[in-house]
Amino acid sequence: MFQPQRHSEILHTLQHQGGVRVSDLAAHMNVTEETIRRDLLKLEKESRLKRVHGGAIPITSEHDPLPYQHRQMEQVEAKRSIARCALTQIEEEDVLFLDGSTTAYHLAKIFPDMRCTVLTHSEPIFRELSTRTQIELVSTGGLYDRIHASFIGPLAEQMLSSVHITKAILGCKGLDFKRGFSDASVLHMNLKRSVIRNADQTLLLADHRKMDARSRYFFASIEEVDGVITDKQVKKEHNQAMSRAGLRILKEL
Repeated sequence: MFQPQRHSEILHTLQHQGGVRVSDLAAHMNVTEETIRRDLLKLEKESRLKRVHGGAIPITSEHDPLPYQHRQMEQVEAKRSIARCALTQIEEEDVLFLDGSTTAYHLAKIFPDMRCTVLTHSEPIFRELSTRTQIELVSTGGLYDRIHASFIGPLAEQMLSSVHITKAILGCKGLDFKRGFSDASVLHMNLKRSVIRNADQTLLLADHRKMDARSRYFFASIEEVDGVITDKQVKKEHNQAMSRAGLRILKEL
């Protein structure tokens, strides 16, 4: 396949999938990963895409919501570290809620086949865990949000109100050390509030970029959260701010 054909195929895939991986493109086009990296570099110089770790995403406005596939390819190592730490907090017979965050998806990827119940509104997490035969897997159903690859709305919230959740594991867009945890979508805010109301324990997944940040809608105060699972790149002053706020901080050793 000649370079113009590869570029056309890359942009076509980007448009339909919201993100591309170097390894997938190389296998699909039967070329080396180095060839694909050169293609992505050239397309980025032409302002036709943005390179990220392991692949590329479309160029968007800072105000546009990033599709799920884009976010999957951001801060991958930090998300994997948070996922490994989160796994240490899970026990057999737990009734867990995993939200549609990409960090929670990294947790699903390493989740063992153990006796527990997992409730989720995330389509990618549901598909990932469907191969584990010992897990009782439950979907919330509801209105499908294609941007976030998850189910939301009144039907999902109604389903959540009938379940006793032992541990809720949620992502966020920002952690304001005074006001709490926020999300960019009012529908996702409402769903997370429903989860927290029905959970014994709530753990928030927040990498270093989310610290001292805020999005449009606050879904949980500091007092409503039992712990924050984060990565080692968090600044010293942010660790201190979380401690002063009374938050339990969990990190991978």
